[in-house]
Amino acid sequence: MADKRDRRFSVNLPLVKEIRLILWGHTRGVSKTRMAEAILIDRVSSDGNWREVCQDLKQEAAINHSTVSELIADILKNNGLKDVLDIETVDWETFLVDESAIPTEE
Repeated sequence: MADKRDRRFSVNLPLVKEIRLILWGHTRGVSKTRMAEAILIDRVSSDGNWREVCQDLKQEAAINHSTVSELIADILKNNGLKDVLDIETVDWETFLVDESAIPTEE
């Protein structure tokens, strides 16, 4: 029986992309599922991608006249995480990148 996490996050790929994923996984000696997990983890872990997400969340919260924590809590609830984690007790703003702490390139 699959656990909640597996049922909650299924991905449907176009056939050509699935074939590429299968072949890519094969060349790395892993299944297509493990290859997809590795790709997703790499993308989600990227500092540049996370900075962009943080900026977008701050902008959306400002547009909606809410806090970033409220916005994140709503997004996570709408994605079915309220049964897995106590969303209301976390200060979600601690997950955000502090742009002022990032040195600017000159």
